[in-house]
Amino acid sequence: MEQKVISLISCLFIANYLYSQSGCTDAQAINFNPSAIDNDGSCLYETTSFTLENVADLSPEALAENSGLSLFNQSLWTINDGGNGTLIYELDTLGNVLREVFVEGVNNVDWEALTQNESHLFIGDFGNNSGSRQDLSIIKINKSELLNNLNDTVSGQTLFFEYSDQGDFSGPPNAHNYDCEAFVSIADSLYLFSKNWQNQEVRKYAIPIDWEGLYTANVSEGYDVGGLITDAAFDPVDNKIVLLGYYDLGVGIYNSFIWLLWDYNSGNIFNGNKRRIEIGNMLTLGQTEGISLRASSAQGYVSSEQISSVITIPPKLFSFDFEEFLSSSTMNSQETQGHVSIQCYPNPFQSRVFIRNYKGGFQLYAALSGKLVYEGIYQDQGIDLSVFPSGIYLIKISHASFKVVKI
Repeated sequence: MEQKVISLISCLFIANYLYSQSGCTDAQAINFNPSAIDNDGSCLYETTSFTLENVADLSPEALAENSGLSLFNQSLWTINDGGNGTLIYELDTLGNVLREVFVEGVNNVDWEALTQNESHLFIGDFGNNSGSRQDLSIIKINKSELLNNLNDTVSGQTLFFEYSDQGDFSGPPNAHNYDCEAFVSIADSLYLFSKNWQNQEVRKYAIPIDWEGLYTANVSEGYDVGGLITDAAFDPVDNKIVLLGYYDLGVGIYNSFIWLLWDYNSGNIFNGNKRRIEIGNMLTLGQTEGISLRASSAQGYVSSEQISSVITIPPKLFSFDFEEFLSSSTMNSQETQGHVSIQCYPNPFQSRVFIRNYKGGFQLYAALSGKLVYEGIYQDQGIDLSVFPSGIYLIKISHASFKVVKI
C-alpha cells in the first residue's frame, strides 16, 4: 500500500511538473525544449529559404498592378491597386482570367488587399503611401452576388475608419508608419497589418466586420518583421497566418519573405511560433503583393505585380507548400471544426489517450525525431499506446495536431 501511495505521488509530481513547463515546443526550432508543454512563443529558427513554384505569368493587360489575393470556391480572386477601376478578377489556379466583375457604388482610391469570411469578401481601400489619407475604408461585398456567374456587376458597401494613434498626416511619402496593404478576417473581426516604411515593423489593428459612421481602429499588438508587409492570409481551420513582405537590399533590389505564424493564443498572433521564410528577389518574383492559403493545409499562392523600370518583369502567380516547416510542430491542444471543440486527453497519460468529438484517421509521431511510429482509425475506445516508451508524441488528425506526454 505504501509503495502504491509513493507511486501515485510520483506520478502526480511528474504530471504537475510537466504541466508547469513552458518553452519552445517546436522540434524544428534551434531552442526546442522537449520538456515544455505550453508554447511561450520563444522558438528560434535557422535562416530558412524556399523556392516558390512558378505557376504562370499573369495577364499584363488586365493584372499589371494586381494587389491582394483570395482563394475560395475553387478560384483565385484579385484586384488592381489605386488608379485602376473597381473590378474584381476571378482566376483559375493556373492564372487564367475567368471573369471580370464590376463593383458599383464604390471608389478605388488605393485598393491593396482582399480577405473573406463565409458570407462576404472584403476589399482594403487603405493604401496610404503618402501618409496623408483621411478617407481609409473597407469595402464589403456579398459573396452570394459575386458567386452568381450571371452577374457581371455587384454592389459594395464602403465602411470608413481611422487609426487611433495617428495624429500627424504630413507623411512624408514612403517614410512613415501608417501605410497598410494587408488584413485578415477572423471570427467577427478584421485585423489590419500596417506597412511601416519608417521602422520596418508591423502593428496589428482590430476592427469589427460591420459598423456605422467612422470607426477608430486600435492597436492590439506589434512585431519587428524586418520589412514591409504587403499582404496576409488566414487558415480558419488550422489557425495559421502568413504575412507576405519584402525588404530593400540597399541597391534598388528587393528580397521577398513570408512570416509563418501558428500555435498562438487567440487574439495575440505574435505570441506563438514565428518563422521567417526567404522566398527570393524581385528579379525572379516581381513585386510580391498577394498571398492566399488553402484551408487546412500549408499550401497556397503568391502573386506579384509587374515591374517596369530598366527591365520589365511581368505579373506572376506562384504556389507553395510549407508542410515541411510544420510536420513536427504542435498546434493548440484544442481546435475547432465549425463550432465543435476537439480535445485530446488525458495529458500527460500512462497508456491510453482519447480524442473528444472526432472519428477518423490519425498518425502518431515521435516528437523529437518527427518519425511516424503508428497510425490507425480512431473510434470512441481511445488509442492504446501502452507498448510505447515514455516520451513526447504528436497525434495528428486531418486538421489538427496534439502534443501529448507519456509518463
